[in-house]
Amino acid sequence: MAEFNIIVVQTTSGKEITVAVEPEFTIGSVLEVLVENLQLKDRFVLATEDNKILSPETTVAEAGLAEGAKIMLIPDPTGGN
Repeated sequence: MAEFNIIVVQTTSGKEITVAVEPEFTIGSVLEVLVENLQLKDRFVLATEDNKILSPETTVAEAGLAEGAKIMLIPDPTGGN
């Protein structure tokens, strides 16, 4: 499957990060890469622009993400460990 770019908006800083993904990547694996690259200490989740939290098990394709799609990187609202 072809690789494409999505845009992740880090809501705490307003930064936009472009991430290359493939349709079969899971949301969890995309989140892992972001946490590592941005050296985030707190727990974060990925959500759609209308604040629907994306399950880590969902694939990029299942989430309906396509070239240029924007998703939000937000602190985990459930908190805890």
